[in-house]
Amino acid sequence: MLRYHMPNLAIIPERFEDLQRLSHNTTVYLSDLREEFRPDLQRFIVGETLTIHEGKIVMGNNTFQQWLEKIRTKGFDYEIAFK
Repeated sequence: MLRYHMPNLAIIPERFEDLQRLSHNTTVYLSDLREEFRPDLQRFIVGETLTIHEGKIVMGNNTFQQWLEKIRTKGFDYEIAFK
C-alpha cells in the first residue's frame, strides 16, 4: 500500500507564533529565524542599518516589526516550505 505524507498543517501557525515571540525582543538576531524565513527577511532588510554582535547579524525590533507587518499585508516574497 502506497501512502503519501501530508505535511502537518498545524505547523504553520506554530511557525508564525515563533515569529510573534521574536517580535517581543528588543533586538533580533538573523540566526534566531528559521532557515525558511531568512531569504524573505534578508530581501526586506537590504539597505537597512544592521549591526554585528558577537559575530551575528542583529536588527532592531522596529525593522523586524515592519517585516512582520509586510508579511501580514502583502505576504512573503519567497515561497516558504514549512517543514
